[in-house]
Amino acid sequence: MSDKIKSLDARKNASGLSVSEKRETQDHYYNVLKAVSGNSQGSIYIADLKTKKLEFISENPLLLSGLNSTEVEKLGYNFFRKYARLEDLEILRKVNIYGLKFFECLTLEEKKAHTITYDFHLKHINSVDVLVNHRITPIEIDNHGEISKVVCVVSYSLNRNAGNIRIISNTSEIYWKFNLLTEKWTEESKVTLKIREIEIIRLYLQGLKIEEIAEQLFVSPSTIKFHRSKLFERIGVKNIIEAISYVITNNLI
Repeated sequence: MSDKIKSLDARKNASGLSVSEKRETQDHYYNVLKAVSGNSQGSIYIADLKTKKLEFISENPLLLSGLNSTEVEKLGYNFFRKYARLEDLEILRKVNIYGLKFFECLTLEEKKAHTITYDFHLKHINSVDVLVNHRITPIEIDNHGEISKVVCVVSYSLNRNAGNIRIISNTSEIYWKFNLLTEKWTEESKVTLKIREIEIIRLYLQGLKIEEIAEQLFVSPSTIKFHRSKLFERIGVKNIIEAISYVITNNLI
């Protein structure tokens, strides 16, 4: 009996799970991600922070520098070293350092409830550089409370420039913004959208124009423009693209 116990203990991995339990957990992640990625225009991957490997990558060559998932998986973290724009590598370095330091201050429950989001350029083998957004959320914590695996959702950035490092949570009314120059986090309060602003943003996301939005909401186009300009002023943006980016990045709808 003692030999069997020793054998089982030997098969435990660093997170305290047996090999079979770890495989079941991994399969669960993969099945969920396959379902999500099949209905998404972005790309999703799981990164192992211990081994620096990418374990799951959904296909989307346009967001992966023109490579397929197998090619990216073989490169692992070297994919970012090779294809990220040279001047943006510093952004990735600071995300890795200061983002992980931030998460170290959170409880186990809080770690999985927070997401770090940032933008950087990926070089494309057959086209111009693409500004992408990465949204990273921890999904596996080891026995020492350290993040061992994360899931990342990749999409086209709606911002104009690289950077824009933030940590957000759906369970909090605040978010944290990182200053690349001072290397400090600052606490910001989330903006609460008014019902009319939410309606307008949602209709813009459906591709409607001002006149069509006005028709849907039974108001005049000038009323839509009024609400839109007030929203721009409150969140500090200049156009609807920036407004949509702000709203999505900060999980306001």
